[in-house]
Amino acid sequence: MIKQITINAGERLEFFEQGDFFRLMQAADPITVEYFAREKRVVEAEEVNEGYAEKFERSQFERIAITSATTQQIQFVIRDGNSVDYDQPPTGSVIVENSSGPFTQQQKTVTNASGQLLAEKLNRRYLLIQNNDAAGILYINLSGAAAAAASGVRVLPGGSYECQGYVTTSAINAIGNIANNPNIVVVEG
Repeated sequence: MIKQITINAGERLEFFEQGDFFRLMQAADPITVEYFAREKRVVEAEEVNEGYAEKFERSQFERIAITSATTQQIQFVIRDGNSVDYDQPPTGSVIVENSSGPFTQQQKTVTNASGQLLAEKLNRRYLLIQNNDAAGILYINLSGAAAAAASGVRVLPGGSYECQGYVTTSAINAIGNIANNPNIVVVEG
């Protein structure tokens, strides 16, 4: 999608277009671009100028919001799977939200009855569940429902499950195939 529009001073315009690439082709003054995926803002590029481009290597955005401090004519392109070359060098700064923060690490015990491994956490951005047992298999449910061997995510002995970027905020339940497995390590951030 190539779009050429006039944006008014202080106006915030939203465009619902899925893509993994954005390039600002024309702008007389700096603008701010916010990228959203799954209804969450994932990146904000503040005060960027003509020539600015952003390529998402492992994910896509579903919409963008553009704000300008001045009234101006801008032109931009959104692509999915392709990028657009442009000779103008980009200027400005990019702020990646939620790129760092505290982690917690806990040793957990899982039995052969479903139980809560982690409580619901609305700001969870990272999750690692490691099964350090030599023989026990771990089954996890990421939706908040009870864990079951028949429908759980299986983590083999010595294996792990890692989730980053789009991470469940629900409670996480687990069940094992042995009566007592005290060798589960959980890291979240």
